[in-house]
Amino acid sequence: MSSCDSPALAKGLVPLVDARSVLAQRAAQYGILVASETVVLHSGLNRILAETISSSINVPGFDNSAMDGYALRLSDCKQANKGAGKIELRVSQRITAGDAPEPLDENTCARIFTGAAVPDNADLVVMQEQCEITDDGRVIFPLNLTEAKAQQNIRPAGQDIKAGQILFESGRILRAEDLGVLASMGFAQVKVQKKLKVAVISSGEELVEPGNPLSPGKIYNTNSFTLIGLLQRMGMEVVGPFFAADTLAATQLVLAQASAQADVIITSGGVSVGEEDHIKAAITQGGVNGGELEMWRLAIKPGKPFALGQFNQTPVIGLPGNPAAVVVTFYQLARDFLWTLQGADVQPLLVLTGKATFNTKKSIARTEFLRARFNQGEIEIFDNQSSGVLSSSSWSDGFACVPAGKLICVGDEIEFYGLTTAHGHG
Repeated sequence: MSSCDSPALAKGLVPLVDARSVLAQRAAQYGILVASETVVLHSGLNRILAETISSSINVPGFDNSAMDGYALRLSDCKQANKGAGKIELRVSQRITAGDAPEPLDENTCARIFTGAAVPDNADLVVMQEQCEITDDGRVIFPLNLTEAKAQQNIRPAGQDIKAGQILFESGRILRAEDLGVLASMGFAQVKVQKKLKVAVISSGEELVEPGNPLSPGKIYNTNSFTLIGLLQRMGMEVVGPFFAADTLAATQLVLAQASAQADVIITSGGVSVGEEDHIKAAITQGGVNGGELEMWRLAIKPGKPFALGQFNQTPVIGLPGNPAAVVVTFYQLARDFLWTLQGADVQPLLVLTGKATFNTKKSIARTEFLRARFNQGEIEIFDNQSSGVLSSSSWSDGFACVPAGKLICVGDEIEFYGLTTAHGHG
């Protein structure tokens, strides 16, 4: 168990580990919300496999040379050495990548290049730097070649992938390297899950869309664009974004529109207990098929307010309104929930251990995720850790975890959550 999965130290707060458990259970109950589709291979990046992949062929499909040099038979080496005290063979053919070689005749060798198919009866390849060429084009090999082992400098058929071998399981999030492996097995298309449609809703009368002038008391809507980027990086289809004015009727209307178009709804703002926060009432009091919403007070900072429910049978995740809190709660909770609904084999964030380069001033009753950078085993944090400071998230490449009730001093070993998985996914 991670030190950041520590229990809450204040009543009424939901520990992060408990919140994750509930989200995982709900996601399992919903199951995969999308069907599968077949796409061309070059469109497969970051898509989720909908089938298990095995190879019908060996890769490589033939023995091939690991270097430029000469292919020969060990029996010819030993026979030649008995007589003249040197190994000298005639070049019978020249083999480049893509050529189909002929078997070697007795006392001959083949000029061969890296990746080219080796003649069926050749035992080894000698690198060209170890050979001498006579005036009449014959090849003199080093005498110690008689001690060489069979298959030296030859890459055997199936060295990379064997026919029948299972390479990828259903649920894998395809990386660029995976596309290359699939191509090596001859796949021109791949069966993947369709993109999960996620509606993004932001709320708050103070919000103005970028590109418009700001009047007193207004701020630009940043959360929608942060969430859109996070969702697109996960390979999901964004619906909207929608904006809900701070009224019950407006919020219900937007929720109805979103639920009609999307598989999942994710909101930012409106899940606190203020008079202008209408998400809970809009969900529980509206919807043709009814709605439900659980409001949580999480034992993390930033990101105490969080909500989970459904509207018209469409799952709803409610994130806080503060920009940095949106990023933290998305990575710590929403990300895995969404990936499960799309059929992904969820991979945890990359967790590293490093030495703190900072001191914390006081311990708090919640686990704190400080926006931070990991550099050569050291963890530095952004100067301003206010949940309203979005630039801290842009500056950082992860979170430094401060367990509830702990003080951190310079040099302490702490956990760092990188914003990718061990397999490189965000």
